[in-house]
Order: sequence, then C-alpha cells, then structure tokens
Amino acid sequence: MSTADRTPVPERPEPKKFNAPLIAGAVVVIGVIVVLLFNAFAPRENLTVDALEHPAVAALDGGSAVYPANSKLAFTEDVKFGYLPAPTLAELGDGTVVAADPKLAPELMGATGGLDKLNRDTFSDLSIRSPREGNSAGEPITWDETVDSFAGTTVLMPQIEPTELADKALAPIAEAKAEKSTIVRTSNPEVAAAAKSAGIAAMFVGDFASASAEELKSQGYTMIAVDAADVDTWLDSGLEVWATGVKSKEQLTELAKKDIFGALSTNPYAIQPSAVKTD
Repeated sequence: MSTADRTPVPERPEPKKFNAPLIAGAVVVIGVIVVLLFNAFAPRENLTVDALEHPAVAALDGGSAVYPANSKLAFTEDVKFGYLPAPTLAELGDGTVVAADPKLAPELMGATGGLDKLNRDTFSDLSIRSPREGNSAGEPITWDETVDSFAGTTVLMPQIEPTELADKALAPIAEAKAEKSTIVRTSNPEVAAAAKSAGIAAMFVGDFASASAEELKSQGYTMIAVDAADVDTWLDSGLEVWATGVKSKEQLTELAKKDIFGALSTNPYAIQPSAVKTD
C-alpha cells in the first residue's frame, strides 16, 4: 500500500489544562467560610460559676481604682483581661435598673439630686469621672445593657441590696438564661432568698464577724465574702469563701493554697496577672 492510500490519522486534540492550584485554593476559601459561619452561628458554651478556675478574681464596680466605676469601659476591660465584673446596682426615678453605686455615683457623674432624679435618657447622657487624673471619663450603662453585652461571656456578680430591686434585677438574667453565670452579692436575706428561688448563687457581703454559717445557709447563701485575715475561720463553714482586702499577688497565692473560691478587689491587676498577654 502506498503512502497516498493510507487513512490519515486525525490530530490529537490538545489536552485541557487542569488548574489544580486554583481549585485547591477555592476549596480552602470555601473551608474558611464554612468555619467562620460555624463559629458565628453555632451555639457557644457559656462560662458558668461551676466552671470558674480558683481563685477567681472579681473587679468591684468594674475595678473602680483603675476605671470609671460601673462604666461600660470598666466591664469591657474586665472581660478582656479575665476578671469578673462586679457592679453595684441601683434604680433610677423611672424604674430603670443601672450599674451605679447610689451613694458614690451622683458625685462621680455630677448628678445633682441623686440617681432617683434621673431617668434612662438623662442617666445615659452623663459620664463617669475616672479615678486616675488625666484618664478619659466612662460611659454609664444600664443593667439590662450589661446583661445583654456580657452575660455568658463571663460571670456577672451584681450587688443588690434593696428588696424591691431584686425582681427587677433578676428578670434580665432569667431572660438571658444566665442564672448559672451569675452570682448575686447582698447582705439582705430577702434578696438572697429571691436569688436562690431563681437558681442563682448568692454571696453574703454583710458583717461576717457576727454572722452564723448555718443561718446564712438557711437563708439561701452559698458563698461569703470575708477579710483575707479571717479566711481560716470560714474554710469549714460549708460556704464558698471569697477574700476581700487582698493586697498583692503573693498574698493571693498563699490564700489560693487554702482553696478559697475567689477574691474581690477594686484593682484586680494588683492581685492577679491578667489572662491576656501584652507586648
């Protein structure tokens, strides 16, 4: 057979290019998006009282020796650095529950006439003087805003004294389902009983020297705040002990060996290194 009689062989089509790096990159991007969506919308486990590492450190009034007392800034920084916000609660003239010491806040905020002369709007328009000269003032915050912003992210430790304030203060906690992430501090047994009924831990912050452990437990308390020098007398009381008046990290370290539950301080940085490392 001559060359001219042979059937011509068709040319092979050029093979399609397979862009593996591009596809692999797309897969990675999709994976990242899935992870971000999961993190954004997946239910998060709340920090609870039972899950706290001991000794926990609470920042009284948000750490009022460092930040403007009971301010949004104070609570934000507390959470950021691993301390538990411990606001004092009060009631305004319109019934709004706020984070503010009724005795100290009017002067710090320049509120003539007291908190009962304010409503939600006039309270929010004020600012809270910083304890450190030259530092910025703080923004006041209501209790429902505090719960909305921080409940579950941390353990909130509000101090509630007036009996009539208890139901109003506990309602936002129940709405946020943050009962296990809250400790109510009070010297009022009626408030302690209300907290217990709501499934919230109660800490006695009254005169511990004249208190009876058995009586406190019968009133619904499960915790007590005592001076650091008197911790030993309460270790076997059946109440979880929180120390006040701790002066240094070294003193807290020694108290930790006694298995106290925690400590309360207006300057938490002075007694425990923050949970956040900074350069």
